[in-house]
Amino acid sequence: MPLLPIYNERTDFDLDVVLVDKDGDPLVPTAIEYSIHDVESDTTVKDWTAFVIDHEGRGTIEVLAADLAIIDDESDYETRILTVSGTYGDAKEFHEAYAFRVKNLKSVPKDAE
Repeated sequence: MPLLPIYNERTDFDLDVVLVDKDGDPLVPTAIEYSIHDVESDTTVKDWTAFVIDHEGRGTIEVLAADLAIIDDESDYETRILTVSGTYGDAKEFHEAYAFRVKNLKSVPKDAE
């Protein structure tokens, strides 16, 4: 099993997205959105949210500090799944998942926004 990337709790990061079709050409969806789910608690951290892909098939998802808030203070790490879902062409669908871990720093104020 590959090691998952680790991000510190309540720390913003950008996830760059590049979409290509089966021939390697840029894929520009007609609709695209993402959500973030916490695995251990089975909690939706961020509900489905649209984002923009440009004409070259590139976009950026801004993961906010609030999306990396620790749910269980007793956990050293929590696993999150960011799922991208979209449509293109004649109602063709695509789905992709990005897994990462959130490190509990134990000293970050829990009410910080």
